[in-house]
This record gives sequence, structure tokens and C-alpha cells, in this order.
Amino acid sequence: MESVTVCRQRLEALRCRVRTQVKALGVLKTAFAKEAEHLRRHDQAQRLRDLRSQIMREVKHVQRMESEAAYAFEMGTFITGLMKFSVGALGAAAAGRPESPLLVGARLAKDDFERREPYGTVLVAVGPGGIPDEVNVVPVSRWARESGRPEAEIEAALKAQGCVLMQPQTFYRVMEGLEDKVVAGVLRTLPVAAARLIQKSADGGST
Repeated sequence: MESVTVCRQRLEALRCRVRTQVKALGVLKTAFAKEAEHLRRHDQAQRLRDLRSQIMREVKHVQRMESEAAYAFEMGTFITGLMKFSVGALGAAAAGRPESPLLVGARLAKDDFERREPYGTVLVAVGPGGIPDEVNVVPVSRWARESGRPEAEIEAALKAQGCVLMQPQTFYRVMEGLEDKVVAGVLRTLPVAAARLIQKSADGGST
């Protein structure tokens, strides 16, 4: 039968092993927590990168469509104006009117030559849901043409709905800044509300 001393020695050895294992579990817990935090930051940063790439593609597509529409409009008004100018000048010359045929043609073509419509204004709107949950590319010029309203009125209506409007390049810089903050652990949660973007702009600080 083992002596009390031997039992105590074995018990103490067991306690030492338990303490060692507890410490090891603590180290593992810390390591797992750090890895989980790293993965969380990576996932959020990747989500922001994916959104930025998506918005960049959409902006380029809308800008290309605006360029094509503007070219078609300019060509259409030029051709129509040229036809009216020619008809007016030839008609005045044939009728033997005292007024210069060129002036008659120019007067008829004036409205077409001077006609203007908005093209090319493309903004990024961050809705009340914030980044990355509520971000959309807004073809302001196209909406203005389709509705017959000024671009400023379109933008005012979006702002009244709680949207923050940005130039595409500004949005890209904002996204890069948010990504850096996520990776550094400064920004811990998404989304970033539109109201926060407004406040940062008002304070003159970075988002």
C-alpha cells in the first residue's frame, strides 16, 4: 500500500500537469481569439473591396452610356439644325426675299444649334443603411433628362431621403480609408451609417 507521502507527491504532480494544461488552453484561447479577429477583419475588408470594385464597374458602364448618349444627341441636333438652315436659306433665296438667306436659315436652325441637355453627371449615393448595405450608382443626368427636371433637383430629392452623394473618386477614397481602418482594427463594425459620413464631412475629418 502506498504511503501518504507518495500519494501527496502524485497529487502534486497531477496538479502541476493540470496547471500546465490550463495555461496551454489559455494560450490556445488567445491564439484562437486573435485568429478569429483576423478572419473577421479580413472578411469585412474583402467585403469593402468587392463593393468598391462593383461600384467602379457600374460607374464606368454608366459613364460610357452617357458619352454615347451625348454624342448621339449632339449629332442629332447638328443634323436637324443643318437641315433647317439649308431649307431656310434655300427657301429665302428662291423667294427672292430682301433678308439675307443665311440669316433666315440661321434663325430657323437657332433652337436646334443652341439646344442643351444634361449629360455625364454620375454620382454614388450612400443611403441611410450606410456602407456596404445601401450603396448605389446614380445616373443624375439621365434621370434629369427623363424627368425633365434640373440635376440639382434630382440631387436635392436624394439628399431629402437621407442619402449622401459623392463623386466616384471621393467614394473610392472613402472606401480605401474604411478598408484601412478595418484592417487596423480601428473600425470594428459594419455598416458605416450615412449619418456618420455626413458628420465626418461636417467635422472636416476622415470617414
